[in-house]
Amino acid sequence: MKETLVYLLIAVSSLLMISYTPHMFLDGLIEDDLKFKIQVGVTIAWAIGLFFLGLDIVKKRKGLK
Repeated sequence: MKETLVYLLIAVSSLLMISYTPHMFLDGLIEDDLKFKIQVGVTIAWAIGLFFLGLDIVKKRKGLK
């Protein structure tokens, strides 16, 4: 259970950091509307990746027990 909470904390912090990264690099270079769309796209892509990584962890844990 504790391991799951650690994984969730890491996933949420990772998602927040990745979602803010386009804002840091693109602020002032492109229009705000486009920057927002890029942020949303990056966040969704990262969340999907984290979901599949989580599924892999669950599959491996069930196989070990």
